[in-house]
This record gives sequence, structure tokens and C-alpha cells, in this order.
Amino acid sequence: MEIVHIARKEELQRKIRRMREGGISQLQVVADFDRTLTKAFVSGKKFLSSYALIREGKYLTPDYPTKAQALFEEYHPYEISSTISVAERNKKMVEWWSKHFKLMKECGMSKEVIRDIVLKGKIQFREGVLEFLQELSEKNIPILILSAGMGDIIQELLSVLGKGMSNIHLISNFYNFDENGRVVGMKNNIFIHPFNKNELEMKRTSHYFKMVQRKNVLLLGDSLGDLSMTEGIEPEVIIRIGFLNDNKEQLLEKYMQEFEVVITDDGDMEYVNEMVEEIISAKD
Repeated sequence: MEIVHIARKEELQRKIRRMREGGISQLQVVADFDRTLTKAFVSGKKFLSSYALIREGKYLTPDYPTKAQALFEEYHPYEISSTISVAERNKKMVEWWSKHFKLMKECGMSKEVIRDIVLKGKIQFREGVLEFLQELSEKNIPILILSAGMGDIIQELLSVLGKGMSNIHLISNFYNFDENGRVVGMKNNIFIHPFNKNELEMKRTSHYFKMVQRKNVLLLGDSLGDLSMTEGIEPEVIIRIGFLNDNKEQLLEKYMQEFEVVITDDGDMEYVNEMVEEIISAKD
């Protein structure tokens, strides 16, 4: 079964050659997390997001799943709507995430929940991701992970796996905890959601200077919305790799128009790792 799809092969090869010429010092990676670095399906079942893992794991008070589902039913139609403006969708997403955060706080969200999810291996990386992260670390190639999920879970997961490396920068939703490990607030000034995951937030971080110095970008995402993650940087060369995990028949053509490479059927990272190896094999 063919899982790697490339619509414009000559254009892709030109971009790879230009990245090789730029060398390691000009390369950076920008990646989504859920269903991009992680698997989309496990044993034939759709892999749950960090929020769904908390809901299904019954970690919080008994009323949490019902109330969280009610919020989903109220706001999900705005998330998938193709008729309302981006500004209106953005407003509704902020409302949703704000209410959901307040609900999780009231229902007992804590560090213990995060640790249990990670230690029980409930989040599984896509095959080849750990090798990918290791290669970037060894070559000191920065990777920015932009996630609308729970940053504390991602950070804990990378730490447990020994991948909490200095070249990894994470923009996501982080909690503040009290002395007992219970959630008391948010560290973010803004909720990161699927429609505002872009690097404009980078300008507020010490990592921004490092990123803008590198003009060649490898972007990894699983949705068309992830294409905006490089806003705030003006790359000279960008290669976009899209993971099309489902709805292949309906979406493949559109993905191939927007991404240089499309990996379907919840495929592994072999092609991506080979591309990185090819790019960095030139002497810097």
C-alpha cells in the first residue's frame, strides 16, 4: 500500500537541494503534536487526544464527562463550520477552551492525572518519531512543537522518555498548580486552539530569535490549519509534510495541493527521517 504521496516531485527535490546547500545551521522544524507526532489509530481505534484521555479515564469528578460533552456539542459545530468567519470561529473556540479549562479546574484536574496518563503509556508516538527527535537533538536542530492540547502532558511525556531536550520548544496550554499539585490557573495569556496555532506567539518568547535566524523550515501537521504554523517567520525554503490519517478519498487531492508530501493511512516517519538525513548529510 502506497502511503507517501508527492504531487510535485521535481519541485520537492529542488527544495531539498536548497536545504542541503543551506546546511544544518539554517534548518528548523515546526510540528503539530496530536496525530502528527503521535499515532492517529491504535488497534484500529481512533487514538484519543489528551483531553479525551482524561474524560475516558474517569480521572475527574463523575459529572465531568457529561459537562465536557455538553460543551463539545455546543461548540464543535463552530469548529467545523465552513460558513462562519475565521474571526467568529476564533471567538467561539476561546469561549469553549475557557469554559472547559474552568470545568477541569472545578472537577479536580491535577499533576497526578498527568503523571498517570504518561506512565501508563496512554499516548503513543508514531513509529520513527523518537529517532527523529534524537537526530534533531544530536545535530542541535531546533524543533518547535505547537499544540492545542495540554502542554504539561507533552512536557512530562518527553521528560519521561528522555527527550526533554534543549532544542525542543513547546507552545501549548500549560497549567499553574498549587502546593498539592491541583490546578489553580493557566500560565498562558491566550488559549492555544486549532485556529490560532501560529508563530506570532513566538515573538513573546526567548526562542523567537533563534527561530528567525534559520531560514529553512520543515513543517509537519495533520490538518490544513497547521499550514499557518510558520506565520511570524519568513522562510526562504519550506517543505510541508501532511499526515492524512483518515478521510483519504475525500481529502487527498486537497492535501496534495497544499503539502509537498502527504503521508496517509497513519503511516510511520520513515520517509521523513530519510529526508532529514538527506538534508543534513551535506557539510555545514
